[in-house]
Amino acid sequence: MLLAVGFFAQDAPVRDLIQNLEDDRADAREKAQKDLVALGDAAVPALREILESTRSSGELKLRAAAVLKEIDLSAKAAKVYREFKRLSITATDRTLREVLDEVARRAEVKIDPATVDGAAKVSIDAKDDTLFEVLDQLCRDQAERTWEALEDGSIRMSRDRHVNALAVYGGPFRVRIQSMNTQRNNDFKARTVVMTVSIQADWDKRLKPSKIVEIDLTRAVDDQGTALDIKTFDGNMVFRGGPGVQLRVGVGMAMDALDNTRSFMFSNVNPAAAAIELEGTARYTFPLDQREIKFEKPGATETRDVGDTTIRLNRTGNPENWTLSFHRAPSAAATGWGRTIAQRFDPDSFVVVDQDGTEFPGVLRSQNRGRQVSEEMGVWFQGFVQRTPGKTIKEVRFRFVDQTLVKSVPFKFTAVPLP
Repeated sequence: MLLAVGFFAQDAPVRDLIQNLEDDRADAREKAQKDLVALGDAAVPALREILESTRSSGELKLRAAAVLKEIDLSAKAAKVYREFKRLSITATDRTLREVLDEVARRAEVKIDPATVDGAAKVSIDAKDDTLFEVLDQLCRDQAERTWEALEDGSIRMSRDRHVNALAVYGGPFRVRIQSMNTQRNNDFKARTVVMTVSIQADWDKRLKPSKIVEIDLTRAVDDQGTALDIKTFDGNMVFRGGPGVQLRVGVGMAMDALDNTRSFMFSNVNPAAAAIELEGTARYTFPLDQREIKFEKPGATETRDVGDTTIRLNRTGNPENWTLSFHRAPSAAATGWGRTIAQRFDPDSFVVVDQDGTEFPGVLRSQNRGRQVSEEMGVWFQGFVQRTPGKTIKEVRFRFVDQTLVKSVPFKFTAVPLP
């Protein structure tokens, strides 16, 4: 069959891997699929030939299509994500300027040291560390030396106190504990402890992920062996003033809106505890492919599956009130899907086109304030469109990122001292 469809003309490695796609052994098929993806464009002609051939089995066509999809995804991912060089630098009593120059050269990044004391003597022992790790080492415990990653990917040193935050590094990413607060209550019944912890996720600015990073805490335990109850903190503190009475005090922010920082509240902390352990995952989302979504001759309600998202379009009233709601599709594997929609949908791109081809733009705005944003409930946008009465609608279109790359960074903080 392979000879009949012309695979004898393909390079031997590609031909052999394609033959292995039909191997009786599952591990051989999986390895062949992985190796074909690694070959990239070199494997594309043969895979397309399989799809076009009437002699290819249905099962082989399915596997070839899956490989082509993975090759396409890998090509798009390579445009938005890459790993940067790790650094091994050992220095003893060298000037800060010399060390920073070496870091900049090896990391291939611009570092501006103009405002710090370049003649200061520093020592460092970095072995296969990330750029962020090296910079944190150079600034640790310094009252007048810290660093900042700028949006253009460069690093700026500044004469400010460096905050020695507990941090976990994963490639171009860093997750750190930004702040911790403890509220201890003592009354005639019992002693209770309530904690709030803010966790920040940041990244090498040479990469451009979504500014919203999903931070998920899966485990928290104190040093007394007590498993802590974890709740996402919405920026309000609740104090009990008596039986059935609560006082809710706002602190001026909604933590979920802080892009790459999330805060968590812990209850059930043992009053004798002196430290806690936290474990979770930070997920960074990279938009891969924004495209125009079209609904042709839409009715009052339309639904479409696009990548990991189900989109629902609704129209009511006069002037027309349009609602777009986004719902997590069963194929969406990553948690935190809902918090990324605001950056994947372009609300200014919504256009209604009538039967004559006249375009009527509409600005859709978020309707999620005060509403739980979750994978189950969805994310809503709404707006009015003024258009010529009596004209039928030819199409509705808008721009949406239907493919994303998610990079997960697991983190674990141990023996974190309680304030």
